Amino acid sequence: MRGLINYGTHCSINSIVQYLYETRELQDLILCVDEREYQAHNTVAMNLKALIQEMKEKERSPCDPGFLIDSMSVYSGISFNIQEDSDLVFTCIINALADGHRTGKGIRKLWDIEYEENMRCLSCNTVRSVLKNANTIPLSIEGTLPNELQEYMKQYADSTRTACDWHCTNCHRETQLEIMSKVVSLPPVVCMKLGRVRNIGRDTAHIVKIGTRFAFPETVDLKYIMKEPKASVSTIYELYAVVAHCGTHYRGHYTAYLRCGNRGWYLADDAQVSVCSWADVKNTYEAGSNLYHGVAYMLMYHRKSSSH
Repeated sequence: MRGLINYGTHCSINSIVQYLYETRELQDLILCVDEREYQAHNTVAMNLKALIQEMKEKERSPCDPGFLIDSMSVYSGISFNIQEDSDLVFTCIINALADGHRTGKGIRKLWDIEYEENMRCLSCNTVRSVLKNANTIPLSIEGTLPNELQEYMKQYADSTRTACDWHCTNCHRETQLEIMSKVVSLPPVVCMKLGRVRNIGRDTAHIVKIGTRFAFPETVDLKYIMKEPKASVSTIYELYAVVAHCGTHYRGHYTAYLRCGNRGWYLADDAQVSVCSWADVKNTYEAGSNLYHGVAYMLMYHRKSSSH
């Protein structure tokens, strides 16, 4: 593995790039990306392709992600001169890839979760179903849901949300809406985002970071969140990347823990890459009392192949 140069505020980008680099499902597809698939202003795909190719070279010096970062700024209109959240970086890159044809859209589908949302009016019981797509699964670490991922998935499927001030077009009343979601199909790669940011302000925003413990296993079964699991498609997923954050929500540092095939776990900290262990990864379950202790923000699982 090779590190990535940090120009001062780009640790979140470096962590996401390392995660994408270790996504085995992406390896062959990114090499097929053609600049003719994209409009002239969108060079994110080509710069990501070039960077991943460079990272594959057997050199020890860190790679320069500068061209990729510049193209991300042009594409998104976001200046990365200040640190952005890792999930925003991930979304920017995936959306830029999907704006192309064929290969780019195929890459987006690696993370494409399709789910059915059933909305029931609590006044007339009319139910409306809508199919939607997402590229992440949000994980709440507050409330009554379990703080362990496998148990969380078992209860997450039965959770409901109620939206107030709903105007029903059937009974024409201002009422409440009960919303239940079930996953229809799971992609080869699943990205989960832990809800570690909360606004506790009233008149003015006051954002705090939540360091509460949330445990996650190396292997998880996602059948519980599916509407009708297909026997022919595995719902067993293996953890291969964790993006962690230390510090406060306003100022901190991102790193990435990566499982590189049979070689075990590594820690990618910008230009530095070092061997670590599963015990080190488990230390990101919670922030503890140390402000500079990394806590998990994003979890990346891919479908376990039958050969494993």
